[in-house]
This record gives sequence, C-alpha cells and structure tokens, in this order.
Amino acid sequence: PSRMGGALEPYIAASQGFKLYKPVSWNQFDADPGVYDIKFSDLIEPFETVQVSTSPVSTATSVSALGDLVAVGDKFAKSRSAELVSSSERDADGSLAYTFDLKGETYRELLLLTVNRGKLYRLSCVATNKRWPKRAELCKNVALSFVPKGF
Repeated sequence: PSRMGGALEPYIAASQGFKLYKPVSWNQFDADPGVYDIKFSDLIEPFETVQVSTSPVSTATSVSALGDLVAVGDKFAKSRSAELVSSSERDADGSLAYTFDLKGETYRELLLLTVNRGKLYRLSCVATNKRWPKRAELCKNVALSFVPKGF
C-alpha cells in the first residue's frame, strides 16, 4: 500500500486488533455497537466513508469458510443490490483476505473481509459513483494496508 504522498496515515486499533492507513483530516467516529468499530468520514462529502466492523465467529479460522472468492462476492453484491465489478484475495500478514469492488446504482464500495482470532473483520470504503474516480486509489490503498493482528 501507498500513503499517497501523505493523504493516508497509519491508524492502529490495538484493542480491536487491527491496523490500517486512514485518510488524513477525515472525521473519526468511535464505535457504534452493532454497526461499526471505527468510522472515518470525509469532511466535505460525508457519504464518503471508511468503516471497520467486527463480529465474533466461533468455528471459522479463515474467510474461506464463507465460501470461495467469487461465490462470496456474488452473495454480497446481491445483498447490496450491486454488481460485482472485481474480486481478489491476498495474504494480510498471515490471514486470508477477500476484497470486492461493488457497484451500486449510486455508489461504489470496496469491501474487504478477513477472519483472525475469532473475529470476522469487514472493512468498507464507500464513495458515490460520481466521485469514485477520485477515491478509487485511496480506497484501494486503505484496503491494502488493512492487517487484522493483535498488537
């Protein structure tokens, strides 16, 4: 991941067990239980957000337990009335991570899913379709920087 010339800065959530690059100068909102663990929102375009949420998983030790990459991507796209533009997987410091590019009627979402230490992590980066060309690179680097590890 790139810090994009200082547009992104490191953020470590030791108690929640993850780290990522967050957009500099965006508003930060701490936990809204059941909705998100941390959320960052653009000052000018509040619809543009980076959000991390977790939920406990009792048996799965990898995101692959949800299914294969394309099947999981199709399921999330359908649940959001969106089109699955692309999907990829990577090793996030020892944890398999699935990343999906979803295009809805009015928005684009880059969604990352991974499992580590009994938690399913969901990282969502959203912008309007109109602003997506300006935000795609930022969202990609936030997703690439995400690591689910206890610190």
